[in-house]
Amino acid sequence: MNTVFINNVTDLFSRPDNTERVDQALCGTSAKILEQSDGWYYLETCYGYHGWVQKTRMRPFAKRNAWDLAPKLIVLQPLADILTQPRVQSTRLTTVLRGGILGQFGTALQDGWQHVCLPGGEAGWVPASFLAPMPKFDGVPEKEMRTRITDSALSYLGTQYRWGGKSPFGIDCSGLTQMAYQLNGITIWRDAEIKPGYAVHEIEKDKMKPADLLYFPGHVAMYLGNGKFVHATGHVGDSCVTINSLDPYNDHYREDLAENMIAVGSAFPLQKSAAFTAD
Repeated sequence: MNTVFINNVTDLFSRPDNTERVDQALCGTSAKILEQSDGWYYLETCYGYHGWVQKTRMRPFAKRNAWDLAPKLIVLQPLADILTQPRVQSTRLTTVLRGGILGQFGTALQDGWQHVCLPGGEAGWVPASFLAPMPKFDGVPEKEMRTRITDSALSYLGTQYRWGGKSPFGIDCSGLTQMAYQLNGITIWRDAEIKPGYAVHEIEKDKMKPADLLYFPGHVAMYLGNGKFVHATGHVGDSCVTINSLDPYNDHYREDLAENMIAVGSAFPLQKSAAFTAD
């Protein structure tokens, strides 16, 4: 990885022309530059996805600053204002979204505020309760980890559907499942398919448990248990992150999905190779 995204959220496009968004990267996500063309980079993100990005959205690691060497913190709240001073009345520098990665300046808090640095080099303050150390799954029992992952997915409930989106501003189906895992230190593939080389592998449908993934043609959802699942859907009447059911007797039954499920995938048991890293 030789570059980092410096804005709160950055669109990745299929071509260097701002027309078809394929993904979004959050503040502090690293990437590798594969190609350059007229103000654009063609990148591979740290989670293996590819797309074109405007050069102004990136900072090469060759231009080092304090963020590079600082311990990393991840934003857990939907939105976190970065302020110039440790008080709510101060000026907002920028807003970082859930999943954004900040550098930590010192361990001592000032009245509950954490001093942080942004990947672009700016320094500011944010409530410490909005942040957590970069997540790891080592040592966490499977049942607890499954609960953490489903809780992360449910934290996006009501978020509008956005094709290629991956933030509280808007999110799509695979963006939701990827972020729910990434917020817990696990890398899964960003699209609605089971891809070799990533943590998720196919399992028998009668063995699915909470946090496992349900695959449909062009769509993915997360199983919650008792026939329920959470997903980001563009379905008319919903068009947001919502809960539906595989049970035809449930008021939230989605017949079009329940009758067309093509696979169930699980990342468990977790392997060390599944660990998410910002580097």
